[in-house]
Amino acid sequence: MVDIAVIPGDGIGKEIIPQVCRMLYSVDQSLNFIYYDISSERYINNGITVTDKEIGELKSYKSIFFGAIGDFRVKPGIMEQNVILKLRKDLDLYMNIRPAISFKRITGNEINITILRENTEDFYSGISGTLPGKQTFEMKKGIYNYNVDISGNSDNQIYYTMGILSERNLNRFFKKAYEIAGSDNITVTDKANAVEMYSIWRDIASKQSNIHKKKIKFEYADSLAYNIVKNPLKYEYIIAPNLYGDIISDMTSSLAGGLGYAPSGNVGDKNSMFEPVHGSAPDIAGQNIANPVASIQSSIMMLKHIGMNETASIIEKSLKNIINNGIIPIESGGSYTTSRFIEEVMKTSQLPKNKI
Repeated sequence: MVDIAVIPGDGIGKEIIPQVCRMLYSVDQSLNFIYYDISSERYINNGITVTDKEIGELKSYKSIFFGAIGDFRVKPGIMEQNVILKLRKDLDLYMNIRPAISFKRITGNEINITILRENTEDFYSGISGTLPGKQTFEMKKGIYNYNVDISGNSDNQIYYTMGILSERNLNRFFKKAYEIAGSDNITVTDKANAVEMYSIWRDIASKQSNIHKKKIKFEYADSLAYNIVKNPLKYEYIIAPNLYGDIISDMTSSLAGGLGYAPSGNVGDKNSMFEPVHGSAPDIAGQNIANPVASIQSSIMMLKHIGMNETASIIEKSLKNIINNGIIPIESGGSYTTSRFIEEVMKTSQLPKNKI
């Protein structure tokens, strides 16, 4: 039995993720899904985001299948920072993998870009505050051990967020990035011309590329964004800091059909979590029109990561076949609702009897 923790979350996450889990189980009954009610609804009712006990339990699973977080009734940032970013940091999921792979029947093109995004540092450090004022930020966990005091006076209200990069984290991040990258078509992006801390980013990117015998090229993030839109087929692997990786991966997903076709994986040395990129989309939740492809693709990534390659391959082939045969989600101009689309994948995905 393979235990997978499931966090459907909010909005269309609650709608899609349980259906995808039922589809996965219909293909392979060795999968055992354990659900966690980590959601905005629970926060609204009980003031709880995610508990230390839940974090401890989640570390014990083979992987985590996550839906989406966010609700119009909750102030922006509360759930995102205290659930998804907290999970990434507490589970030490320092590598974010975001493929942008198009289906020709949907887009007419054949984009195949994978963004490898640093997932725990940069400007998502959580070191934020205001001046005048004094605040201490402390971290004693995993590879980190820091204590930062920020204080100052001003005749104006000043808001700050500190970006951080650490040598230990960057070394392991680039090591894993070069292990994942399956070719030498690798672009490392940043804004080293404007933000001084990215000089260490470049130094370690170069050092690790030499160790792993990978050819790389550097490109500033603004130039990269321009050139991806102009010629997306030029790129294959893009390695990016946290903030720029977040933005560029959403941009590339638009070229590959939209966020409904954007899966992702959060990976560390011990734990992993896979999720669609599209968010909770509360405006369409409960209408059975949300595109489930990103969630299905995320589940395929998860299965591959935990070594269930045969099950992953069967579902992946089924997904490609039904789209090629004209079974298209409503989001892309087709007529297939969320549930009907998942049922079609389920119907055409079956393991051989002796594998069940």
